[in-house]
Amino acid sequence: MSDNATKVDLTNVDDVEEMVREIARMICAEQPDMPEPESLRDLDSFSVVQVLLEVENTTDRKLLEKFEDFTEGEEFRDLAAYIVKVVAEEDAAPAEAPAATAAPAAGETPAAEADTKA
Repeated sequence: MSDNATKVDLTNVDDVEEMVREIARMICAEQPDMPEPESLRDLDSFSVVQVLLEVENTTDRKLLEKFEDFTEGEEFRDLAAYIVKVVAEEDAAPAEAPAATAAPAAGETPAAEADTKA
């Protein structure tokens, strides 16, 4: 975990919702003429991106690209439920080794060497 990361139970929607609310409040407090948000509807697109980036920093998880198609609600709880779902899917997915680090099968020439021999 990074220094900024805090221990939030990413399987608990209530904990994640409270984290998202606090982050949204913090982001809005830093902007002039921005009232305290009651829901995602109260945030402009720039603030939403800031909230998502801060969620990444707080949880030490790369999540931003997972929200490109988020259309599942307008409340902080909806976003929290989506985060819990994304984290559960990521944690359930088997870790895949990058192709570049895979060792060649017996008798095979690594792709990088094959390119230079041609």
